[in-house]
Amino acid sequence: MGQIEAYEVAARVLLALIPAALIGLDREFGQQPAGLRTHVLVGLGACLFTLAGVGAAGGDPTRIAAQVASGIGFLGAGAILRDQFRVLGLTTAASLWVTAAIGVAAGLGAYEAAIITAAIALLVLLPLKWVEREVFPPRRGRSFVLEVAAEQPLPAMVNAIESILGPVSIRRVEPASGGARVLHGRAKSPRENGLVHIADALAELPGVHRVDVFG
Repeated sequence: MGQIEAYEVAARVLLALIPAALIGLDREFGQQPAGLRTHVLVGLGACLFTLAGVGAAGGDPTRIAAQVASGIGFLGAGAILRDQFRVLGLTTAASLWVTAAIGVAAGLGAYEAAIITAAIALLVLLPLKWVEREVFPPRRGRSFVLEVAAEQPLPAMVNAIESILGPVSIRRVEPASGGARVLHGRAKSPRENGLVHIADALAELPGVHRVDVFG
């Protein structure tokens, strides 16, 4: 390919392929929409675009890299999903972006940069995933509806709810019979706290007449 020898092309393509496959495997095991094949194709495509830019007479690899980054932005956006109050796929989109960058570096022959970046990316995706899960346990959005007695002060009730669910957002308050009030709110609680556990804990709060929990 142009001034680049065939063995050099093969080495650069392999350098793009292997990290892309490893990153893709991590996403595949996580059952993400962009998995092994997607990451391999992204890494190979980025490498080939860069090789073409390097090998072409008067080619500008920096412009090729900029176009690759722009194109991956659209692909990454397709991996991001919004589910009510959650945004999913950000890590997968970032892994696609890094995979493309590794492919560009491999295409340029920047072996050290590609290898070091791939190693750090795998460190972030594998060991740091465990740290993130253990130190910052995931929380799930829960919606709740509570009917509260008229004599129960709302600020005290909100504090009591937060002691169970964490920070809450009260969306609206509706009047009920006998001067009671119905609170509609949302909170993010640890995933291990099931709906029954949360409902039972809220029902035990003083002044609570009815509890519904969703999510």
